[in-house]
Amino acid sequence: MAITTVVGASGQILAVTVDGAQAQALASQYSSAVSGVSGLTSYDLVPGSNSSFSAGVSQGVITQSGSYSINGDVQYIAAGSYAPQDTLTGSVAIDLSKNTASSVSLLTGAWDGASVVAGDQNGSFVGGVGNNVFLGTGKTGSWNIATGSGNDTILGTNGNNTIDGGTGNNLIYLGSGTNVVRSEGQDTIDGSNGTDTVTLLGGSSVVNLHANATVYDTTGSNSVTVGNNSFITGGSSSTYFTTGASATVSGGLNDTISAAGDLQQIRGTGNTISVDGSLSFLNGTGNTTITAGNATMFGASGLNAQFDGTSGYSLFVGTGGDETISAASSHGVLEAFASNGGNTTVIGGTGADTLVGGTGNATFTGGSGGSNLFALNNGTAGGDYTVTDFGSAAGNLMALYQYGLQNNNGLQNVLSAATVAGGNTTIALNDGSKITFVGVTDLKASDFTLS
Repeated sequence: MAITTVVGASGQILAVTVDGAQAQALASQYSSAVSGVSGLTSYDLVPGSNSSFSAGVSQGVITQSGSYSINGDVQYIAAGSYAPQDTLTGSVAIDLSKNTASSVSLLTGAWDGASVVAGDQNGSFVGGVGNNVFLGTGKTGSWNIATGSGNDTILGTNGNNTIDGGTGNNLIYLGSGTNVVRSEGQDTIDGSNGTDTVTLLGGSSVVNLHANATVYDTTGSNSVTVGNNSFITGGSSSTYFTTGASATVSGGLNDTISAAGDLQQIRGTGNTISVDGSLSFLNGTGNTTITAGNATMFGASGLNAQFDGTSGYSLFVGTGGDETISAASSHGVLEAFASNGGNTTVIGGTGADTLVGGTGNATFTGGSGGSNLFALNNGTAGGDYTVTDFGSAAGNLMALYQYGLQNNNGLQNVLSAATVAGGNTTIALNDGSKITFVGVTDLKASDFTLS
């Protein structure tokens, strides 16, 4: 906690108790602003109606608990105690609905909290110690609000608001303007109409926002719902719901992500992802579970993905290091390109899948579907490849592109030089590639397609 002092009526020093870094910063701004006003007149306010303020810049001073209505042009209001007395021990209610000032600044430090009813003016509100309430629903002004460690209720105006609820368990409801919220506590934040940016610093908060929202989850265990065209920076072990046609989630560790439309997920680690529409998955890693209508997936080193494509065509591209993708439960068609470097494992699903080797080593399983195509391209291959179930389904083919094996008995020469051992067959190509067909001892030219 900190004490902010301002000069009150008759030159007396008013002490206002505030806590929380943002509230203290705003309190200091209030003190500096008041001290810099030439010809400022301070009035001791009394519970009930207060009016008849002289022309010029006015400051209303509250030193006892009660309800106050400000019916005049008052630009500054401070609630505290005249040092050294501790007179402001109860709660304070301040009604600004009849305050005619275009902008008003409030600095309050009541031990039982302050309650403010806003008018249509702009303003700033420091809610110090205690549980504070700010009521701005339906008003048009723009406000900068900061409170302390109490459990505060903040109903924002339809203007553009900047809000920091402090470290308590806060209820924050946002209006239709452009709002910025810094959540330090375990908060409930609702923004059903505006364009909102929320930074979560405390964890275990519940956030429900409209379209075009931005959420920065710097902690974890938060529950966040956003609308169309929204962006989330992921935290740890949080839950995210996107309800619109498209959204983006960047990063995240062990998060659960659900999307009613399309989703872009970037650089996540160990997330569980469920997308009704199309998924764009970029540079994800860790033990990841993906369910999507269809997906375009670019992995990263350390990815171990379980993928279910519920319909249509999906693409996987390994980008380096050791990567695994299993589409064993997938119902769509998968085209997968193993990474250039490291070890890639690809398991197909029920569709007719295409699995293509890169320059690294790869293990391919076509899955339960038939007519799978396993492929190498001369110039982008050169590793050791294992096909675990080549003979398990009719129509499986091995494609060898740009090797020229269709000429001069090239394929037959490769097959004649094959090694059969332990029930498996291994062939070698002129670029250093080796392909082992597990459980196959009778490779035929008809098992290959060439170009």
